[in-house]
Amino acid sequence: MRLWRRTVFLMLLAPAAQAGGILDYIRNYDLNDYALGVSYSVSQSPYLGASNNSIAYPYLTSFTNNAFTDDWLILSNGDVGFRWTNEAGWVLGAVGRINTQGTGTDVVDDLVGIDSRKWSVEVGPVIGWRGWPVHLELKQYNEVFSDYGGPTAEFMASFPVELPWGWVIPSAAVVRNSADRNLYYYGVSESEIRPGRPEYVPGSSNNLRLRVNIGYAITEKWLLSVTAGYEWLDTAISDSPIVGRDTLWSANVGVAYNNDIFRSSEYAGEAFTRPGFELRAGIFSSNTDSKVIRRPVGGGPGEEVDLEDVLGINTKKNVLQIDGIYRFARFHRLELGYFELGRESRTTLLTDITIGDETFVQGTEIDVDVDLKVTRLAYGFTLMSDSQKELGLLVGIHISNYDAVITAEQTGQSVKSSLTAPLPVIGAFGSLALGENTDLSAYLQIFRMEFDHYDGSLNMLYLGVKHHFTERIGAGIGYNFFSLNLDSPDERLRGSLRLQHHGPLVFAAFSF
Repeated sequence: MRLWRRTVFLMLLAPAAQAGGILDYIRNYDLNDYALGVSYSVSQSPYLGASNNSIAYPYLTSFTNNAFTDDWLILSNGDVGFRWTNEAGWVLGAVGRINTQGTGTDVVDDLVGIDSRKWSVEVGPVIGWRGWPVHLELKQYNEVFSDYGGPTAEFMASFPVELPWGWVIPSAAVVRNSADRNLYYYGVSESEIRPGRPEYVPGSSNNLRLRVNIGYAITEKWLLSVTAGYEWLDTAISDSPIVGRDTLWSANVGVAYNNDIFRSSEYAGEAFTRPGFELRAGIFSSNTDSKVIRRPVGGGPGEEVDLEDVLGINTKKNVLQIDGIYRFARFHRLELGYFELGRESRTTLLTDITIGDETFVQGTEIDVDVDLKVTRLAYGFTLMSDSQKELGLLVGIHISNYDAVITAEQTGQSVKSSLTAPLPVIGAFGSLALGENTDLSAYLQIFRMEFDHYDGSLNMLYLGVKHHFTERIGAGIGYNFFSLNLDSPDERLRGSLRLQHHGPLVFAAFSF
């Protein structure tokens, strides 16, 4: 129940901060001091046969780098956080980041039989000293939602140079991974042993990373930023049987624009209030990938069945999604969401497959009926809310109902996998007002740990843009991502479920 303890701790922090002056200072911050941009990042994966990791995302930045200001907000090198500085050059603060170091979702022959290494959210303290010409910084990242990996510490020396057109900041860092962290990401357990892949238990490691960050003001309103890095891996990592290289490169390119694109924080003054109730109904174009591993009654390994590839189920389908938000007492809200994804198919098997205790032979005609229903309920505390921005924390529950039935009339065989998983989640929500009638919004909900008789992870992410045609009616577009990865000894599943679906969303919104 570590997830709930951490959640309660975070939720208790919010009222405490509200009582003081720190949160009031943050709430009065003007986002028009920042630029909004789009960034594209690509990095090498250390794992055998794995493709490069790449992602595009929106971001906030400033035309003056954090290295040259005493600003409280930290937005650099993938970190988001806050800090306090003094005249002597000392820096104290805390940062968070998303760690995408896992194995990903691609099916790679070299990693068959390896349990998925999950991405995570990490937070940690920062202490630094800023003297001329060098800045020193020490950070220690710890995973928030689970304990499957130990901490990582980074000691970095940077040499920031401010120029008329922007900045250049070269840096060198020692990245120390704990033995527990390396064991999770790069170790090979007894159950993962295969020919040519022996058991491997790494110790701690010290990697060396060089990086350069360049910011260039193309005009007074447009900023180009480029970051390139190169990292040498310690032998504790590179000697792992599932690691395919001893160095890693990474690159990031971002373009941002600043021309007071956010609604003024003084818009409507103190009289501004957000709608008490919002209802959103949309059509979600889902692209789905689902796998079931159903283990035999007597134990032993099960066979992984890709429902789309092996059983001929459609990967794409339009799905109705309903979301509602009820705001009360200004800084509190309740959220309710629901979607259902049902798919049917009939196919003739091209090869033998075994699911649990049943083997369906080649040439058998089978019927497949798969149904997923997801209901989510959450309470949110709003850290800040004005006409320009909204940001808060969420705690709630996801109830996932999954049923997969495979039948063969000609042989009388039938196999059913069923799962009803009520999983506690923690997350965050936020929105930015772009002008008077358009909002950019996002939310994230995550589960990571053992809970009840389930072990695994859940990720739900939404990013979208909504335009208000009137005070009560709007419409928008967005993108959804949902991933469920669960293991359970429950008789109805008795195995593992790997499910991922994502795609664009078009919706209508109504406010009351």
